Amino acid sequence: ILMTLDQCSFDGWGVHDCGHDEDAGVVCKSVRLMEGSSIKEGRVEIFHSGSWGTVCNDYFTQPDANVICRQMGYGTARRQVAFFGSGTGDIWLDDVNCYGSEQTLESCPHKGWGSHNCGHSEDVGVICNDITLVGGSLRSEGRVEIYQSGSWG
Repeated sequence: ILMTLDQCSFDGWGVHDCGHDEDAGVVCKSVRLMEGSSIKEGRVEIFHSGSWGTVCNDYFTQPDANVICRQMGYGTARRQVAFFGSGTGDIWLDDVNCYGSEQTLESCPHKGWGSHNCGHSEDVGVICNDITLVGGSLRSEGRVEIYQSGSWG
């Protein structure tokens, strides 16, 4: 069940006993990886119109996989693959054609939400790198960070 923040119980708008040093933050993700052996790999699923759906592998290439991995905070993709099993439900995207510079999978050119000519046997998967560059002025430079035990360092 999906709820919005204002549907949760609370003491009332403006009623609090805290300061801004206790402000809450969230990171919302519209893409997830399922059925992988780690959080950095799996079948690609994207959230749209209130439900999760899959992405078809037609024309899916390395730049598409890189956009997904970067969107999830993992740097680039090691491989784009299709062996994480078949999803269920909607197939949201087909003919994805990222240039590689997009910030999100949703901003890449595609056939249109829910428009596809494939089945779940064509659901795409990715394996993301556990090494990334941070703080450079270009994507090809910066401090090397490694993802280990759930965090970058």
